[in-house]
Amino acid sequence: MNSTSLGSKIQSLRENVGGAFRKPDPATMAAFRENLAASREAMDYLTHERGLSEKTIEHFKLGYDPVRHAIAIPIYKRGELINIKYRLLKPEGPKYTQEKDCEVWIYNEEGIQKGLEKRGILVVEGEFDLMSTWQAGIHNVVSPASGKDSYGIWLELLDSIPKVYIAYDNDKAGKDAAFQMAERVGVEKCSEVIYPEGFKDANDYFRKNTNEDFKKLISSARPFYAYQFKGVVDIINDLRFGKTEALKLNAIPEVKIGEDWLVVISGKSNVGKTSYVMNIANELTQRDIPCLVLPFERGPQVVGTRFLQVKFNRSEGEFLGLDSESWDEITKECVHTPLYFAMPNKNETFDVIRKSKRIFNTKVVIVDHLDYMVRHSNNKESEIGNTLQELKRLAEELKVVVIIVTHIRKIDAAGSQRAKKPNIEDLKGSASLYQDPECVVMLTSPQAGLLDVNVVKNKGKMTSKVYGFNQETGKLGEKPEDDFGSFSN
Repeated sequence: MNSTSLGSKIQSLRENVGGAFRKPDPATMAAFRENLAASREAMDYLTHERGLSEKTIEHFKLGYDPVRHAIAIPIYKRGELINIKYRLLKPEGPKYTQEKDCEVWIYNEEGIQKGLEKRGILVVEGEFDLMSTWQAGIHNVVSPASGKDSYGIWLELLDSIPKVYIAYDNDKAGKDAAFQMAERVGVEKCSEVIYPEGFKDANDYFRKNTNEDFKKLISSARPFYAYQFKGVVDIINDLRFGKTEALKLNAIPEVKIGEDWLVVISGKSNVGKTSYVMNIANELTQRDIPCLVLPFERGPQVVGTRFLQVKFNRSEGEFLGLDSESWDEITKECVHTPLYFAMPNKNETFDVIRKSKRIFNTKVVIVDHLDYMVRHSNNKESEIGNTLQELKRLAEELKVVVIIVTHIRKIDAAGSQRAKKPNIEDLKGSASLYQDPECVVMLTSPQAGLLDVNVVKNKGKMTSKVYGFNQETGKLGEKPEDDFGSFSN
């Protein structure tokens, strides 16, 4: 299975709701280009402070926005203007901003073709770093168009290039980001370009050094695989200085979820398991934590609709009654929501999760639900156990949290058991369901409008909490007396 077909199996929330990115008017950028020639301050910034030649300024079609008092940097995708980034000349806050609701794409896309021809490519951190590098004669160079963390589907363009050199800022943040980039591209094919002491980035370096000097840096680049091997001292320091990460979710009380945990969510039929995990997905994406949903039972359309109901606290009937303007606002809000859906075949599932991690830096994977993922197996108990072990290994390898929705055994067949809360032994299918995960959560509904969340397995304490639950919208925390409130930041 090639990487492109796997990538195409992952759809964003934007694609599921039919949302489109806004595109800047090319006439606006043309006016900015004319403005630049008339602005001495803007030209001085580019030529003196940044060291760019008129040829470079013309090649990258730079402009000047007098309203923002900013250099305008156009972003192109397949020759079409899709975004404009601005470098404020007198910033009172952040130095950079960009057009709202526009697509994020790689900067200098034509560098990919050059990289294919040369069988190697350089990735630098910022646009001005790239311009300086290009000006020095290195044209097989690209940059994440919105900063070092703005990775996405364009990473697949690097798949056919055998060697990738990463030259990010010469500080801790830049080095950490460079290693994360290498993990996304493939550590085995990446090397780190290290600037000499006193030079911050490529733009700074090329102000005082030549192309030949930079080639020497390239020749001494350090393979990233050297970073993959940790000693005992490294592990002790991670613990000592709090480098281990824990995820705290409002919907799972008092649990500190490790970055590679397996979490099982279960409960009686129709208790609201899918709605519950969509509340988790809503909290994650509001915190800008990328989340992949594998909706094996109902598919992306149904589960995606439930997510929207939770996110906007509207019933299906209320959505049907919205006018076009309201739908446009909802779609606009969903354009950059880092939520992705995929419906892979069983034998593609693990590769799709890897692809999602690589392209979108997915931190949490929700499997809804396990019973449908393994339903065609002749030996379901064995298949559940094997699948859980594979998911656990994958969670540890990728540093992702895997949340699995699953059924329980029917415990309410007898009248005396109707009010019985399910416990960990009631999980259906395999003993692995309560042996392998670090956390198990059981859901019950003590009465209409409430959801009882019981943590029955945890590396910390076991807890139980009752939340308000709007059964029409799926939203948690809607009752006035409930101290949970909503999943806002």
